[in-house]
Amino acid sequence: MTAVHGQTGRAPSREKRRVVEASTLVDAGVDAGVDAGVIAALTLIASLGFAPAYGSTWFLLAVAGGLLIGIGSALLGSKLGLTRFNTLLVAIAAYFLLGTAFALPQSGLGGVLPTLATLADLARAPVFAWRDAVTLSTPLLAPTHLAVLPYFAATISSLVSMLVLLWIAPTRPGSIWSPTVALLGPLAVLASAIFVGTEDSVAGVLRGGAFALIALVWLSWRRGFGNIASKDARRALVRSRALGTGVLVLVAALLTTAGGFVASETVADQRVVAREQITPPFDPLSHTSPLAGFREYSKLQPDAVLFDVSGLESGDRIRLATLESYSGKSWQIAKPQESLDATGSYNLSGRVVPSNPFVTSSSDRALGVSVRDYSDIWLPSVGVPTDVNFTGGSLPERSGDFRFNSRTGGGLVTSGLREGDTYEIAAMAQDLPVEGQLDNVDVVDLDYPAMPAAPAALVERMQSYIAGETSPYLQLKAIENALIAEGFLSHGTASDTVPSRAGHGLDRMQELFDLRYLVGDQEQYASAMAIMARQLGFPARVVMGYAPEQVSADGTTEVRGSDVTAWVEVPFEGFGWVAFEPTPEQTDVPVNTTTEPQSKPKAQVRQPPQTQEKPEELLTSADEPRQEEEPDDEETLPAWLVPLSVALAVPLVLFLAPLLVIALLKRRRRRKREHEGSPDLRAAAAWSDSIDRFAELGYRVPPKRTRLQTAEAVHPSLVSIADRSDRAVFGDELPTDEQLEQLWVDVDTSVAEAKSAAGFWRRLRGRYTFRTTQRAVSWRRGTFGVHPSTAGNDRPGAGHA
Repeated sequence: MTAVHGQTGRAPSREKRRVVEASTLVDAGVDAGVDAGVIAALTLIASLGFAPAYGSTWFLLAVAGGLLIGIGSALLGSKLGLTRFNTLLVAIAAYFLLGTAFALPQSGLGGVLPTLATLADLARAPVFAWRDAVTLSTPLLAPTHLAVLPYFAATISSLVSMLVLLWIAPTRPGSIWSPTVALLGPLAVLASAIFVGTEDSVAGVLRGGAFALIALVWLSWRRGFGNIASKDARRALVRSRALGTGVLVLVAALLTTAGGFVASETVADQRVVAREQITPPFDPLSHTSPLAGFREYSKLQPDAVLFDVSGLESGDRIRLATLESYSGKSWQIAKPQESLDATGSYNLSGRVVPSNPFVTSSSDRALGVSVRDYSDIWLPSVGVPTDVNFTGGSLPERSGDFRFNSRTGGGLVTSGLREGDTYEIAAMAQDLPVEGQLDNVDVVDLDYPAMPAAPAALVERMQSYIAGETSPYLQLKAIENALIAEGFLSHGTASDTVPSRAGHGLDRMQELFDLRYLVGDQEQYASAMAIMARQLGFPARVVMGYAPEQVSADGTTEVRGSDVTAWVEVPFEGFGWVAFEPTPEQTDVPVNTTTEPQSKPKAQVRQPPQTQEKPEELLTSADEPRQEEEPDDEETLPAWLVPLSVALAVPLVLFLAPLLVIALLKRRRRRKREHEGSPDLRAAAAWSDSIDRFAELGYRVPPKRTRLQTAEAVHPSLVSIADRSDRAVFGDELPTDEQLEQLWVDVDTSVAEAKSAAGFWRRLRGRYTFRTTQRAVSWRRGTFGVHPSTAGNDRPGAGHA
């Protein structure tokens, strides 16, 4: 009997075996701790590359949280004996439960509890954050899911690396391939940080050298000592590896120093940035020129309150859209293919918008805007914005639709502003030139898109305006003053003395100067002066916006449709963009405006095409009609109830959903084992079921042992079950149904006894763990038992004398 059971002469005593196993567990724990520290250090070094893209180091909290979840889940799963799948479930649950605290504290309840919005951001980030990170302008502060990117990268990379080290590496002791594969996680974070970064680098050479040094030293020491038993041989190997480590450190220091000098001179200017290669420009051709809809405000909605603004000062103009390209039919923002360095382009942007150095400012503005009867894409602003914060309405959820052009200082929301939207803007106000300051200053030479030939009447009138002036600034002032002096203001309303056609195409410009008196409004005068400035070679642009007549210094200013205006801007060296307002204020137009023109063109000029078949039909600046949402008259739930319910329900669902799935799998396993197959197979399945359930509770099941040996090693109550299972499989008679029923009852009793002895956490672990062995096969069918992982052997005589 003793020889059969193999407990004398074949295996060490139980006490000695326990000592060896305890020593092995201690060594494994030390190795796991070292591995975790190395993976964390490498991932942290790699994550520092995110700093230029995020503009600060606040993202390191998210990285630390990701490392805690990734490494912690792997270590917990290894200690509790969880499968890789169950460990992954633990990591996913922790990712969502703790993600708000680590990555999105500003959006969570109390900075810790998740909300529906934070959970959506955590789910959206793995898919969309990579795309947005390389298309948004830096720093990456909005949309909010961008803050999750370092958190997700650290979580997934550290989790995968630790799974390799804890589950795969032990099966290949001494192999260098598993640890090498584990390094792919930190390397992926390093590549990701480079991919989403900017042309600036945070000690790139130094970080790369440190990364390589730590990885090489770790790989060399992690191989252990193999089968070397001699103490002297081990000491010699330790000295050899220590010497090699010192040489590696010295070489890495020399290469890092030399590489830093070389890179600073040759590589810095050649750095390729992904965001500059794939940033999609905003296509202005899909949107109507806002200047074409000028009279939609001045004539059709003069009394409509478009939005409320706080923080305005007297004389401030609200910028709506900056238009640099003239097609002969309308002023428009430059086309994507014409978006040269001078005009810039509208790109995805976060809260802190790209800076514009071409400004002279000695004062700042802090505006608060609340949208009312305004529904266009253009974002009203003042001066040169430096920070745009979407605070209310639907804007925070649509922050990914925000585009900004740092060259023009203008922004837009592709999905359009809506009633109830609120936002805040911090901006620099361009200084106004004092008399004589720009008289001898040159205009900045900017390469603006070409424009068609101007009407001869306009060119001749311009030449008469600037006669005798040689300074660019004085020429422009002469044009501005002449248009104000000669022109009359008319929006074409019923109260105006004479009609005034809308539009600013070449035909309207020619008509403006063909008449005896100039009649029009800001749309025509700003366009006319900008065309004249372009004829002189100056890079003029037209700006449409609002100029409230009365500004509340301490309160909120209502901006109405009648406040709409347009002006011209021209850049001057060392100063910035200077605004010119050529629109006259006088409205008493003489009755006879159809007499012969004052000046006739001296050369034959092809007449410009008509741009409006119906003069009174005004273009609107809305891209497409939007259906207004009907207000809901029904009573709504309190605003705090929904996020509170979500904060409580989501953790509960994440906790119970895996429990339900695993419970269903266990029920199916039990039903198949108890009721399918012949009596001997069902008896063998009873043993498999008992040993699986003990393993799920955390009991260590020794491999490649007989059923009786396994039962003695795991739990005394299993001895009877093992014996009866062996008799059913190898005996002369098949078990009866009553015997099988009693066997299964004893299995449940044994497991219940083990559960009562186990603590709460082991019982909880058992509920979240699913283990199944290969189906037992009877010796009667000519097959040698079960898979070794069942911890039992079906061969005759394996468990009997």
